[in-house]
Amino acid sequence: MTATDRPPVTTPPSPDFAAILRAERCRRGGLGRLLRQGFWGLLLAAILVASTRTAEVSLPELWAGLPRLSEWLTRFWPPDLSELPSFLAATWETLAIAIVGTGAAIAVAGPLAWLSARNTTPLPWLVPPLRGVLNLLRGIDTAIFALFFVSVVGLGPFAGVLGVAFHTTGSMAKLYAEVLETIPPEPVEAIDATGSDRLRTFAFAVLPEALPGLVGIGLYLWEFNVRSSVILGIVGAGGIGYELLVSLKLLDFSRLATILLLILGMVTLIDWLSAYLRRRLS
Repeated sequence: MTATDRPPVTTPPSPDFAAILRAERCRRGGLGRLLRQGFWGLLLAAILVASTRTAEVSLPELWAGLPRLSEWLTRFWPPDLSELPSFLAATWETLAIAIVGTGAAIAVAGPLAWLSARNTTPLPWLVPPLRGVLNLLRGIDTAIFALFFVSVVGLGPFAGVLGVAFHTTGSMAKLYAEVLETIPPEPVEAIDATGSDRLRTFAFAVLPEALPGLVGIGLYLWEFNVRSSVILGIVGAGGIGYELLVSLKLLDFSRLATILLLILGMVTLIDWLSAYLRRRLS
């Protein structure tokens, strides 16, 4: 047999160590990811179970109370319209609390946002403490502020106005500052190049860019305050919420139905008006 008659010798392919390492890393990474996901899943389930027990969630108690609930629902109709004029006056009082409180918050939040936005403030050292004050204001609920001011100025809608104004100032100034910080720097730099001072730069460069966002936030918070002002009557700050509380205590469901229909109409109207104005702005 000559050398040309022998079958060709095939060299076995060399192992691709890089591919093997990649596969091993992928396997280990997949296992680690699976363990991490399992840990977070178990932690989430434990928190959910603990929260359910703390909140004393009981489906048997809900089931036992359903007949009483159905009986109450049948007593809602027909609504009692004998006190409709006084309910309309209380509804307007609730709306007025939201209007005045939100207006006062806008007047205060504008300068605070200018001072707390990092790209517009003339006092950068003031930004951290000012942000802390804003977080404190928005961290305290409107009803808690109203309850506090009821002790200061007495029962009535003025306490509600102060509660809405203080809480909304914190939320609005923070959101306004975030809008100011997201405006493009080119118009500001162009106005600065003309030698303009900070006030004129804000008026001619910052405000035109940020105005649609600021107005949209104001409308959204006003809409939110109309809804939250209903609750203020329960803490003694006036409005339709007080009549709601009285009806609930007396279990007068016909009277309660009239109040709920008025609240539904007011909130629907405000939602529609706010959405319409936002569409016009966009």
